[in-house]
Amino acid sequence: MKNGVALLWLFALGATIGSALDAFHVQSGVEHYPGPEFVGIAWWVPLLFGAAAAAIGYSHALVAPLLGQVRRPRRLVVSVAELSWLVLAYLISATALLSVEKVALLCLIYLNFWLLAGRSWQNLLLALITAITGTLIEMWLVAAGAFVYVHPDFIGVPYWLPGLYACASLALGNLGRSLIASPARGIA
Repeated sequence: MKNGVALLWLFALGATIGSALDAFHVQSGVEHYPGPEFVGIAWWVPLLFGAAAAAIGYSHALVAPLLGQVRRPRRLVVSVAELSWLVLAYLISATALLSVEKVALLCLIYLNFWLLAGRSWQNLLLALITAITGTLIEMWLVAAGAFVYVHPDFIGVPYWLPGLYACASLALGNLGRSLIASPARGIA
């Protein structure tokens, strides 16, 4: 599959499913936008989630081989099904549990997902980088007044947020590798 088409698919996935999951966060009382446009989310949310999904999926597909990660070709349907782990992580993050309880559950979700689908140090490193980067961007957006978390723990964001990004890293990274063909090895 051509890289441009893969980027469009990743963007479309983030803009639709990502925005729906964010709207679920709003409806569950996890976050609030000061000027919602549709189902509680701001007009720019689909653009942000689309760009994030494209960046995560595409960057992981490009960087993982540079880190020496060799993967068997994955069927696209398997990578799409793995997105259910990310949906589960969102469902957990929208519960009324305490933030530390959500952290523990998200760590368990990521660990199980990693054992089943990712089991490499490269995926751990990419998840760490994604978790740090995504959390810093959200801290910046909160500080800019773009939205607020209803129960923040640290600099405007909840403790569980990096765990959500780690799950997104593995799910979107696997999908990106499935979508983007490597000339040397087929679908990586």
